[in-house]
Amino acid sequence: MSTQPPFQGDGSRERGERAEDVASWYFRLNGFLSIPGFVLHLDHARVNYRSDGTPRIARTEADLIAVRFPFSREIVGGRPMQDAVELLPPQSPAVKPRPIFVLAEVKAGHCAMNGPWTNQHERNMQRVLRRLGFTDSENIIESAASELYDSAKWEGNAVIVQYICVGGQKSEELSARHAQLIQIDWQQIGRFLFHRFSGHPEKTPSGFVHDQWPRFGRKFGEWFRREGSRGTPAASGLAVERYVGSGRLREAG
Repeated sequence: MSTQPPFQGDGSRERGERAEDVASWYFRLNGFLSIPGFVLHLDHARVNYRSDGTPRIARTEADLIAVRFPFSREIVGGRPMQDAVELLPPQSPAVKPRPIFVLAEVKAGHCAMNGPWTNQHERNMQRVLRRLGFTDSENIIESAASELYDSAKWEGNAVIVQYICVGGQKSEELSARHAQLIQIDWQQIGRFLFHRFSGHPEKTPSGFVHDQWPRFGRKFGEWFRREGSRGTPAASGLAVERYVGSGRLREAG
């Protein structure tokens, strides 16, 4: 999530776009309905200025917001596919299943949480919670925002809101600061994709439906069909890392 335009000239923008493509597809395969690049409209326009004196309207953007409903599932060949356990809330007979809303921050490198989502004075969390629309109670919104700023998770009677950082490397500092924060790295995503396609080979590219997958999905599916299925979960993770870094799943050469 960023309030600044991406830096151009060293490939960082392209790496960032590939990182967001990978994250978006990962959430999609796990049953999340998502909106990438969600722009949060502020209560009033704040103007700051570039170094050349031209005005720039400050904005707050979420890399991805998503929701997964509690009974989401996909059955292929008569067998249910297993979604990533790190994204699923623990099940308890005492608590009814609830939708989970996700606010995701995606980085090509180390996982990080940007200022708009950590500075309580800005009140951006309250704004996005209102837009999610699961309650009209300002008391609940304030309570949820406070817990999200503190621990990166809030559980209500009807919904869960979870902050997730996706990136190349996890941050111990973030984990220490936010007790309920979920961090996902490229290795985890690669292992998930390996097990998904190994367990359900009928999902590998073989028909027109795969032409509708996003760019990374098509490239990974082809890579897995040709060589990934003979590898290991770790090799799949390295392929995802290479894609984010260079746009290639195979080693150069």
